[in-house]
Amino acid sequence: MHIDHNLKVPLYHQLKEELKKRIHGGEYKNGDMLPSEKELMERHDLSSTTIRRALNDLVHEKYLERKAGKGTFVKMQKVTRNLKRIIGFTNNMLEMGLQPSTRVLSLRELPANIFALERLGLKKGAIVFELKRLRLANDIPMMLETRYIRKDLCPDLDSHALNSSLWHVFETAYNLKPTRHIQGMRVSTVSGEPAKLLNVDDGTNIFLIRGVTFTYDNLPVECEESLYRADKYDLTFEAELE
Repeated sequence: MHIDHNLKVPLYHQLKEELKKRIHGGEYKNGDMLPSEKELMERHDLSSTTIRRALNDLVHEKYLERKAGKGTFVKMQKVTRNLKRIIGFTNNMLEMGLQPSTRVLSLRELPANIFALERLGLKKGAIVFELKRLRLANDIPMMLETRYIRKDLCPDLDSHALNSSLWHVFETAYNLKPTRHIQGMRVSTVSGEPAKLLNVDDGTNIFLIRGVTFTYDNLPVECEESLYRADKYDLTFEAELE
């Protein structure tokens, strides 16, 4: 951790940002105890006032929590998503006070697989776009998605920016406003390249969500298979008694 006493940037802010980097990078994981204030003072030649201000800011920003008589611990707030609501990743993160971003991993045209054929009601041999994206909040990987989009409805999808809301592209470029989304969820595990992208260990439990998006006239436009980090999400739904 590098704190530069010669910079004009306040020392408390430097310390806060350095701690956030270590949390985002996985060096300090959820539940880990931070070094004591005394240790931080000695390591970085900082005053107790500077240390407390940095830690107080991180507690206020939901990165840390203090436990009386024990110390200061990493406690990242989980994202709440109500499965009953139609809400895109971008808006969901903004509602939680987080900064969303998207990394497009690949986009290619291919014949629809069985999953896409069944959910999109296509005939064998139909061509779809396969879009793979990593979705992040405050630069932390949250969800890895694979989406299959009908090429007959979105013929030049590859000419559009796909690093934000795909539903916005549907509506503005193709006049296909999403009106309904059906999804199912189960607990699974992740390993290999998907685990690396999500920054979790092989064998980590995740939420696997499969869904279909419909527009007007009950028209299916896309389907998805998304891997949600179970340590970052609380998935909820409502049920009514009959």
